Amino acid sequence: MQTILMTVGTSLLTNRDVDQNEKRPWLGAKTIDDRQAAVDWMLQKVNERMDWLEQFSAETNTFWRLDLDLTDELILLHSDTPIGLECAEVLRDFFERGIGQQNIQLHALPGVNYDAEQSESALEAMAKLLIKLIEQAPGNIVLAATGGFKSQAMIMGIISHGYGIPICYVHEQYRTLITLPYLQLGQAPIQSRKDSASIPVSSRDRADVIQVQESKKHHRPKAWKKVEKMLQSIPWIEFVRFDEQAFSAPKNGVKRSRVRSLDKCHVFWLHLDESRDSRMAVSIETTGYTDEHEEQAFQELREKLGKVLS
Repeated sequence: MQTILMTVGTSLLTNRDVDQNEKRPWLGAKTIDDRQAAVDWMLQKVNERMDWLEQFSAETNTFWRLDLDLTDELILLHSDTPIGLECAEVLRDFFERGIGQQNIQLHALPGVNYDAEQSESALEAMAKLLIKLIEQAPGNIVLAATGGFKSQAMIMGIISHGYGIPICYVHEQYRTLITLPYLQLGQAPIQSRKDSASIPVSSRDRADVIQVQESKKHHRPKAWKKVEKMLQSIPWIEFVRFDEQAFSAPKNGVKRSRVRSLDKCHVFWLHLDESRDSRMAVSIETTGYTDEHEEQAFQELREKLGKVLS
């Protein structure tokens, strides 16, 4: 199980949909206003094409790339403003109705608003709230800092290093989920990940792991050589094969396939995308067979991919 603490900004309201033929109905408005209609429109779009999740907001983009289990806990940390609350509530309704996410909490970050005179005490209050939520949270904890103010991401970074837990964000240039490295500065973290399942090591020769042939269905992106080397180095990966279904994963991201291998082990999909003519998709068969194996493998693969692509 995971608990995701995610900062929420106002991109759901303010994104301009520059690259989209169809614009959001509330574009240019000061508030979303009709929340039911907004969620209905978002559901319609995502039912047509899942990659709309990249376009709605920083939070939906991050959510999609984290590929949460429906029972994972999602805590949305919104600014203490009417617009911040509105965006968080629409996101909560969309995640619940559209995705089926079962455990969502909303927390206002005390005093985090646009009053510059309150910024110092507000960030201190945010740190205290984060510490409280982290110490109460079940399962593995991940901090997601794509949305919200830059100062909030800084506070999350400080807290993540103190507790030894990962913090991630979506890098706009590389269009992938980046997990910041943990820097151990002379002392052990207060708390590390709660799950430490050991995934069985593959007995396969690492030279035989990659089974990707040239195909008309994909043209290898430049990043593939680095990604290929990374996949070969992971000891719990059995096979990597071309799989057209993996194009449903986020661009430059990974996703659980929900279908197991012939050996009943977990499989992931990986989608690399540089352009319309330079993209590929592969399935990654692992040696993991328990839920704990899947969670550990997914987090490790997600983090390693972010490092390779950044």
